Amino acid sequence: MNTYNKFLDKFIETGAVAGIVNYAFILVNILVVTKMWQRAGMPYNGVFTAVVLSSLLATAAAGVKYRLGVAVAPGIAVNSFLCYDLIICHGFTWQEAMCVPLVAGLLILFVVYTGAYHRLIRSLPGYLLQVIPGVIGVLLIYRGLIMGNLVIGTPVQITGMGSINDPIAIIAGVSTLVALILWCRNGEYGILSGLLTAVFFALVSGYMVLPEAWFSLPMGLMDTVLQVSTDRFAELIGAVLVVFLVLISEGMALAQVVDRDNEAGVIMSNGFASFLGGVIAGGAMSVSEASAACRFDSRYTYKPVWITVILLLVTLFCAPLLLEMADYGFISVSAVICAGCCLLQNLKFSSFNDNISILAGVFTLLLVPLWGSLTAGIGCGLLVYCILMLTSGRGSELSLELLPIVGLFVVYMIYGF
Repeated sequence: MNTYNKFLDKFIETGAVAGIVNYAFILVNILVVTKMWQRAGMPYNGVFTAVVLSSLLATAAAGVKYRLGVAVAPGIAVNSFLCYDLIICHGFTWQEAMCVPLVAGLLILFVVYTGAYHRLIRSLPGYLLQVIPGVIGVLLIYRGLIMGNLVIGTPVQITGMGSINDPIAIIAGVSTLVALILWCRNGEYGILSGLLTAVFFALVSGYMVLPEAWFSLPMGLMDTVLQVSTDRFAELIGAVLVVFLVLISEGMALAQVVDRDNEAGVIMSNGFASFLGGVIAGGAMSVSEASAACRFDSRYTYKPVWITVILLLVTLFCAPLLLEMADYGFISVSAVICAGCCLLQNLKFSSFNDNISILAGVFTLLLVPLWGSLTAGIGCGLLVYCILMLTSGRGSELSLELLPIVGLFVVYMIYGF
C-alpha cells in the first residue's frame, strides 16, 4: 500500500490524477450525447469529432482564459431536450437546433460582460447558495446508482434495488465499495482506484470486449462545422431561453463549488462553450458537474486541465474504440458517486436562518435528483420559498429582482421540462 501511495503521490503533484478523473467523468457525457445527436440525424464520425473537439477547446479555454481547473463537456439533459424535443418530436433539423446553444451562449456572454449577473446573484436567497453543493452531490450519487444498475425502475414503485445477478450491478457495486474505502483512507486515491477496479473486473469477466481496431483519423468535421441554420429561428426563441436559463443557473450553482470568487469565469465558461458547441455542432456545452468536485490541490489548477486536454486530443483518434465502449458507462460509476460524496461533506441545514429556508432547501435537495434536472429543482425550490414568504407575511423581505427570475424558472418547467 505504501508503494502504491508513493506512486500516486507523484501523480497528485503533477495533477495527473485530477486530469484523468476529470476526463473519465466527461467521457460518459461525450459518448451519450454523441449517440443522441446520431439518432437526431447527424453522421456518427462528424458528431463524435465535433463533440470531442468542442469539449477540448472549451476545457482549454476554461483553464487558460477563466483560470478554472475543471472539464467542460456536453450536458446530457440539455442536449436531450435539443435532440428529442426539438428535432425528433417537433421536426426541426439538427442544423436549426444548433442555433439554440449558439445564441444562448452569446446571451450569457452579454449578461456577464454587462455585469447584469451580479444583480441576479444578489437577489437569490441565502439558503440556495448554501444548499447547492449538496444538491449537486445528491444528483451525482443518484445518477451513479442508476448508471450502475444499482437503482432500477420497478412496476410496484418508481425505483428499486438492482439485482445482484446483474453483472453491471456487481462490477459497479464492487468498484464503488473499493473507491469509498480507499477514499476514506486516502482521499483522492479512491476515485482513481475505483475506475481501475471497474475496468479490471469488466475485462476479466469478459463483460467488456475491446474491438480489434482502436484508432482512426478524425473524420466528418467539415460535415458539421458552421452548418448552423437560422431559417426557423423565430420558432426557437423559447428553446433559446430554456437553454440560457439552464446554463446560467448551472453556472451560478457550480461557482459555489468551483470558485466563489470567480463566478463570472464559471458562467462565461458555460457561455463560451455553448457558443462553440453551436458553431462546431457539438451541442450545448457546460462545466461538468462531476469535475467540479475534482480539485485535489488548488496549486495545480492548470495541470489537471492540460492532462484532460491531452486525453481529449487522443480521444479524437479513438472513434472505433469509443463507439464500442459507449455502453460501458458503468465503469465511471464509482468516480461519480465519490464526487457526489465530496460535495455533500459541507452540507449543514443548521446554518439556515429559518424554517422556510429549510423547507425550500429540502425540496430542492429532493427534487433535483428525482427530476434529473438541476434547473427545475432549483426553480421549484425558489417557487416554494417565495410562496411561503408571501403567505407568512414576510413578502417585504423578498427582492423584487427575484420575482422575474422565479417567473423564468416557471416558464422553463412548463416549456422545457
